[in-house]
Amino acid sequence: MDSTRLCTVSVTCVSQAAVMIVKNGEMIATVWAESIPYWGTSSNAVVISLDRGDQVWLLLLDRASHLHGYMYTTFSGFLLFEN
Repeated sequence: MDSTRLCTVSVTCVSQAAVMIVKNGEMIATVWAESIPYWGTSSNAVVISLDRGDQVWLLLLDRASHLHGYMYTTFSGFLLFEN
């Protein structure tokens, strides 16, 4: 393990949005936002250990794919400490 990081995601939608935080193809956490007829928001944060070459990304789920982009949905990762 090379480092420990905090990854955060915040999603905004006008209907339904579901996002998975994925590490190397495996689901780590999910975020679900739902709001009709107004805006809905939801967020989640995870602390994960990463080795050199590991990848972390978001995956939008088909069953709730009304994610609002631009500046309304964010995904960030922060180094907590190196191991």
